[in-house]
Amino acid sequence: MSMPVFPECNPCITRENAIHMILTSIAMEELALSHILNAEGEKLQHVLKHLKPPNDIDKLLAVNASISNLLENVSQNQMLLKGKMDKALNALTDPCLIDPCKEKCGAVLDTKCEKWCPDTALKWNAASHYGDCVRISTEDSSKIEIRKKGRFLIGFSLTVKSMAGHKSDFAIALQTAENKTIYTFYDNLTRPDTRKTLSAGVAIDTAEHTLPFTLHLKLLCAEALMVENAAFTITEI
Repeated sequence: MSMPVFPECNPCITRENAIHMILTSIAMEELALSHILNAEGEKLQHVLKHLKPPNDIDKLLAVNASISNLLENVSQNQMLLKGKMDKALNALTDPCLIDPCKEKCGAVLDTKCEKWCPDTALKWNAASHYGDCVRISTEDSSKIEIRKKGRFLIGFSLTVKSMAGHKSDFAIALQTAENKTIYTFYDNLTRPDTRKTLSAGVAIDTAEHTLPFTLHLKLLCAEALMVENAAFTITEI
């Protein structure tokens, strides 16, 4: 019996090919399980042929316990394989998943060691970008411009430190150019030397908005924070 042959991985494997390879691996696991069950059946036939009760009752019980344990493990494995297969089949028709081989665009922005004053937007540097749809505004580095209609996954992560001498409550808001809030993150810092790493993500659709669609991250609190490092990612999906 020949086994499936997987193609050599290249820099860009399509989502459809990846899912087909996952389904093939599931079929290979099912085939392996069928061979194991067949071997157990042959073992049981051999045992029943050569061992007879009551003299060999202990050996028969031991064999029975061994086969029961194996069948239980196979059943658990089958449940895992079914869950994997269902997810793979659903992914074949899910339009929201990213296909890395299609022309997409996005950017990764960062900033380090910056005092973040209340009611102001955090300023960014362009760490990397692909495509031409995401840019930092030339007039204000806190404004991130999306210049393409479509769906985008927005994610940000920050490590912040309190600059106050007491417990500090704060909120971080992802807003549009019109100060319309898309997402708000609430937290607090209990001591001046306390550091916290925060992260969040949200999907947006720019199809019904005027381009460029502008975003910024604003600090909503009464006191400043020190941003030790931060990253902002935008990925077309």
